[in-house]
Amino acid sequence: MDEIDNDLIFSSLIKINYDKRFIRTAQNFIENLSRLAGADKKEISQVTLLIEECLAFIIDKYLDSRMAAHIEILFKVTSDKKICVDITDIGPPIHESMIPLFDVLDKTSEAGLWYKVVQGLSDRFVFVNKLGSGWLIQFEKYLDNLVFVAGTKDGMEKSPARKNKASGEKHIRPATVDDIPALIDLAYMTYRYSYVFPDFYDRDLLEKYISQKIYDIMVTECDLKVIGAYAIKYMDEDHLCGEVGAAMIAPEYRSGDAIGLIVGGVEAYIRNNPYHCDFFVASAVTSHVRSQKSLAKVGYGFKPFMIFLNMVSKPEFIGIEHQSGGREAGLYVYHLNQEVKIGTLYITDGKHRDIIDELLAYTGKNPCILAEFLEPENLQSQVAVARTDIAGFTTIVFEAVGQDWFSVLTKTVLTEIASGIESIKLAIPASAPLPFNMEKKLNDLNFVFCGLSMRSLDKIDLAYCMTIRPVDFSLIKLYDPVAQKLLMYIERDYCACVQRAKT
Repeated sequence: MDEIDNDLIFSSLIKINYDKRFIRTAQNFIENLSRLAGADKKEISQVTLLIEECLAFIIDKYLDSRMAAHIEILFKVTSDKKICVDITDIGPPIHESMIPLFDVLDKTSEAGLWYKVVQGLSDRFVFVNKLGSGWLIQFEKYLDNLVFVAGTKDGMEKSPARKNKASGEKHIRPATVDDIPALIDLAYMTYRYSYVFPDFYDRDLLEKYISQKIYDIMVTECDLKVIGAYAIKYMDEDHLCGEVGAAMIAPEYRSGDAIGLIVGGVEAYIRNNPYHCDFFVASAVTSHVRSQKSLAKVGYGFKPFMIFLNMVSKPEFIGIEHQSGGREAGLYVYHLNQEVKIGTLYITDGKHRDIIDELLAYTGKNPCILAEFLEPENLQSQVAVARTDIAGFTTIVFEAVGQDWFSVLTKTVLTEIASGIESIKLAIPASAPLPFNMEKKLNDLNFVFCGLSMRSLDKIDLAYCMTIRPVDFSLIKLYDPVAQKLLMYIERDYCACVQRAKT
């Protein structure tokens, strides 16, 4: 069963405790929605029995406090006349091969009766190992007659906003705190509540960032209405580097000249560089290449440095044909305003030299790349951890690599995964020789080399990433040829890591 169904008609979600007293509540939920979809009495009876058997199995094996955790039940109906149900389980692992084959003459096989029942009642039944996120039990049931009629796609055809004319004089200007309500509305109209960074839903944060010049937000207006925006985010008041992002355009204005106006505004800002920052960076989406193409044409061109696999949950782009759901890779692209100032770059493995050479060819200077190793003199490592809970990813930066680097990293990774983090980016300073065998140990933790990350013009890190979910490389769309080559390189290492984990 896919993470997202392109032919989804409707879906609904319920949470219950790990307590059998709630099974009837879940059955009522499934029964009512199945009837709404057009299921007949026999089909409703089968689906409600399916959910009862699955929940009894999940609850019986649960070990911890039953009222302190929840089971999520996601009910979906698709246009191919199919009911799909996903049931989460954070209980003990499920070993399908150890479920006995039920035999009415063999009393020792009674534990396999529920499994035989659900397989017979469903058209498809699977267990899915979500690794650090537990398990999913998924089943499907085909309906003889689907009677539920879906509304118009995304509700956009009936939305009053779609009827507005996109014509009118447009101009771009700096945002003020008075624009904050309009910016929050614009984020909703562009992404609903799927935008992975919460800034544009939070009035207090936006007011703080605008007032302190941490964010330079430019808005596009048409007839006094805010119809678009983009932001340059600075990490601190030093304005060493700026992050270009948060580009938003109201759906009804995307077919006009608003997009060109925003791209032109970004171009003017980058060339003007009001705070004289050393470089700009952007994390471009990889579910489509439109934003990548625009960034490649701005200024001297944003160039690829890193691909962060499964970085964030895919946002919902309202009014754009786009597969949301699952996770999306982030393509980090940089616009250097000066040449890099690094003479030597130390790497963990000589095999990375060629791809690093290609990435750095854009910078105007090619540092000497050495695969030389030296055990750290310092006993203790120092790491900085930045967690983005809403997006489910963490960035770990080695501020200092000590003799205990592997144990420190392992402990940090396990802590992050236990907290619900799904993907991790790791930055390792490349300004001095690194420990011998570091590459192998990183691979043992499922980290793969994914490019370079810049702290400043004279400090470049080696970037690695890991993800607890499998990566579908076919869904990563890239525009730049070097980015495409980097992705192929990452895929080879990733597949090798997966293969080693199986053996």
